[in-house]
Amino acid sequence: MKVTTPICPRGTLSHRSGGFTLIELILVIVILGILSVVAAPQFVDLSKRAEISSADAVYAAAESAASINFAANRAGESRTLISSGATLLAAFDGAPAGWTASGNTLTHTGKDTFTYTITVSSSETTSNKATLTYNW
Repeated sequence: MKVTTPICPRGTLSHRSGGFTLIELILVIVILGILSVVAAPQFVDLSKRAEISSADAVYAAAESAASINFAANRAGESRTLISSGATLLAAFDGAPAGWTASGNTLTHTGKDTFTYTITVSSSETTSNKATLTYNW
């Protein structure tokens, strides 16, 4: 018995030499382009939300530092009363990166040049904790 291999006409699926056609490659590039257009704004939005969350964390730390400073002064330690951005920054246990003190404020400029500001709106006294406000 003689075994013969079937002859496939050119252009049929079983005769392809492998690889992708130009149309398939263009389709993949178009799909990737559409996905990148949809994903890019989402990434920018995530960066902005992360920056705001970071500023919120610094504000919470500033409130904690003001409370600890006030409690320590009430307990008899002689700490500097918080009356300005510099004294607030000094009350931190390690200053937050990128934040600077000027007058009554702590400021940080974000990647999109938006400025985050924490203000000492009323100074610490022997009977009241410093009051802080934020702007962002």
